[in-house]
Amino acid sequence: MKIVINDANILIDLINLELEISFFQLEQLELKTTDFVFEELHDEQKGILQEYIIQGRLIIIESEEEDLINISNILSATNGLSFEDCSVWYFAKSQEGILLTGDGKLRRNSSTDGVEVRGVLYISDQLLLHGIITFDYAILKLNQLYQINDRLPAEAKNQRIEFWGRSEHID
Repeated sequence: MKIVINDANILIDLINLELEISFFQLEQLELKTTDFVFEELHDEQKGILQEYIIQGRLIIIESEEEDLINISNILSATNGLSFEDCSVWYFAKSQEGILLTGDGKLRRNSSTDGVEVRGVLYISDQLLLHGIITFDYAILKLNQLYQINDRLPAEAKNQRIEFWGRSEHID
């Protein structure tokens, strides 16, 4: 089972798109986030995720003193990243997992450090691959995401939608 460490922006986007139910059906992924990222979320978002925490589908990593030191070291060596960003980077690296984020600066820094980094398109691909959602639904949700988050790269979205549009007609 592949470990996936979720940044706040991914969890927020999934909730805003009402895709969290589908996301937590990806049983081949061990879904985690850090205690610091969880605390960044609004109470309503925490409430939605609480069900998945109780079910063991979302694991909250509780940082220990040694973790705090290592996260602080990453923070002091970078510019423009938050402590929460550095926490998901640190745990993705230390647990040899995938870091799920939409934050460009975090993506660049952590991938340079050897961390596998993915974003919302990866989630969509996984949901399609495992038959959890349809191509039409994936396209709908991706278009909705780009309406609420204009910082995402439009070219990547357009390429994926074009591919998905062709893929749904393949038998």
